[in-house]
Order: sequence, then C-alpha cells, then structure tokens
Amino acid sequence: MDNHYPKFTSGTFAVLQLSLEMDQDGQPAQKTKPCGVFATVEEAFVSARLFAGREWARLQHAALEKPSSAPLEIVDTEWGYDLRQGHAILARVWVHERQTVESA
Repeated sequence: MDNHYPKFTSGTFAVLQLSLEMDQDGQPAQKTKPCGVFATVEEAFVSARLFAGREWARLQHAALEKPSSAPLEIVDTEWGYDLRQGHAILARVWVHERQTVESA
C-alpha cells in the first residue's frame, strides 16, 4: 500500500442553507449560509430540520402576502431537507461532512 497519500478521517458536520436570491441586477444567484458545525451527524440533522422549519415558516408568512396555488412543503432528502413549492426548490438545508486530513 502506498503511504504517500493523505488519510481522511471523520471530522465534524456542517449545516448549510442554500437558496436562490435575486442580485442587484435582478439575476438569480445562489447564496450559501452556514448554520453551524456539529460533532455528530445526528445533531447536524436535528439542527438542519429546525433550520428548515424556520425557513418554511418565513416563506409561508411571505406567501400569505401573495397567495400561491402550490403549498410550501419540507421534503426529507438524503442530504438534508428541501423547501419546495410545486416543482420549484426554494431552499435547501444540507448536512455536509467536514473531514480532516492526516498527513502520511
């Protein structure tokens, strides 16, 4: 076995919120908001669910001002949670493993 390659070890888990927002020119741009770093994947997913719930409530409140035909829903995914309205994904709250690297 070649020992010249770095070894990845389990690290921490980051929760990130990804969303599309309009920039100054009116063009959609992806925004990434860090929501915390956790020691276990279980803690990260619980936190991601709470962030998704808060974002759902915020979007639901905004939707009351402009009634829409499609309801807002939280969809459980392999990587976290999607906030969807019909086929549109309005935001994602994902869990991302932050591995550490050990030198060989």
